[in-house]
Amino acid sequence: MNLRKAPFNSNCARSVMTLVLGLSLAVTARAQSSGTINQLFAFTCAGGSNNDTCPKGARPDIILQASDGNFYGAAQVTDEGVSDPQGGTLFKLTPSGEFTKLFTFTQGSSGFLHGNNPASGFVEANDGFLYGTTFNGGKQNDGVLFRITKTGTDFKVLHNFCSSANCADGSIPDGLLLGQDGKLYGTTLQGGSSVSPCPSFGCGTIFRFEPTTGAFTVLHRLTATDPYGIEPGGMIQATNGNFYGVSSGPDANENIFQFTLSGKFTVQFTSAPLNLGLSGVTQGANGNLYGAFESIGVDDINFFEVSTEGTGFVAFAPFTPLVGTLGIPSLFLASDGNLWDSNFTDSTAPQGSIFSINPQNGAVLQTFAFDGANGDSPLAGAIQAADGSFVGTTELGGTIAAGKNTFADGTVWTLDAGLPALVPAIRLLNSTSGSVGSTVLINGKNLIGTTEVSFNGVSASFQVLNTQFVSATVPAGATTGPVTVTNAGGEATSTQLFTVN
Repeated sequence: MNLRKAPFNSNCARSVMTLVLGLSLAVTARAQSSGTINQLFAFTCAGGSNNDTCPKGARPDIILQASDGNFYGAAQVTDEGVSDPQGGTLFKLTPSGEFTKLFTFTQGSSGFLHGNNPASGFVEANDGFLYGTTFNGGKQNDGVLFRITKTGTDFKVLHNFCSSANCADGSIPDGLLLGQDGKLYGTTLQGGSSVSPCPSFGCGTIFRFEPTTGAFTVLHRLTATDPYGIEPGGMIQATNGNFYGVSSGPDANENIFQFTLSGKFTVQFTSAPLNLGLSGVTQGANGNLYGAFESIGVDDINFFEVSTEGTGFVAFAPFTPLVGTLGIPSLFLASDGNLWDSNFTDSTAPQGSIFSINPQNGAVLQTFAFDGANGDSPLAGAIQAADGSFVGTTELGGTIAAGKNTFADGTVWTLDAGLPALVPAIRLLNSTSGSVGSTVLINGKNLIGTTEVSFNGVSASFQVLNTQFVSATVPAGATTGPVTVTNAGGEATSTQLFTVN
């Protein structure tokens, strides 16, 4: 999840997150790695010094690779050169760089009723729709939850935030994730409880949306009491089924929280005062959580590791001096077993970089710098595509054909860092028994690009729903045994046995 201050909207500025440390170690030395960051697509604006228009959008956010192998994303604005840029677009991009605009957020007589500033990425649900949120817009101008088809022919607002009294349903959504149960989960930075000591705009919420029924439910409203927390964000679902994220603590610090599906909210780790968190959390291969922070007065980016129980906190040596940003994207685990991320800017890569660190000690392993022509300021982060390459966005820069009063305003880029294709994994089967012809839903990760599904060695027909789910039909001739999923990266076999009736 991308946990960063929206650069375009001062009204929705989120407070700076916090985390512990008081180290002042030497910044980790690192060299540029061989490899080229290539521009896949550049967004174009035109008009002059003021009121520039960007018909395809500008400042793209994090990319999603969907079940069809194409990339989908949101560009945050459609105008530039003004104090409060607005609008935004939704788009499709093929691996070869063919761009299709799916939707434009436009202003009507009553405002941006379909949403405004889509500052979070897409989620592909099991029904084939793409789901997302906007920071602003909607009936109350507090953001919306929406869905759209991959062709752009069917856009629908599913929920207007702050539609309940006192914004009890939340305000300013901060993105979505697809749960292991096929439902969507997310957080809002504001809204929820406004009872003192929460601020009047609320402490934030955790919510769920069920695509099959359309039901929107607030699962938890944060409070400024025990357990303390406001402005939740950066939430993931860990392999144990619980959700983990970050929230602001009472002393200009940060909490790492755990939320269970039974509704229990606990603070697992609390930082020291006046230490600033910079990202959400991610889970490493060892099951621990990783994130980033800045210690006030030192102004270095540091990465850390902590268990899901909040124990064993380790702060790694500083990565780089912090320059001009209040946040960086969450780390992500790549197929080489290392943690990767993108950085806004630093002394060795003033226009940003993508890099990897060793999850055991935080040592920087590889760094690839942007040069402006291929993009500048990769604020939204990156993903690893099914073939092992990296795909991401920058909010500035890019190369376009020369034209009067035109400029590039962000890119989608690719990088082949020589990593292998992603290996699939199976978490669970929605059913452990069934007859020939019955449907089994397989939940796991890295399932885009699946080439075969088999039941105890017998190949089955299947459909890839998204990166976490595959639907398969029990084939004739299948016998009781495990289910196996295969893609270009390898194969995964279920620990559960499937009984053929």
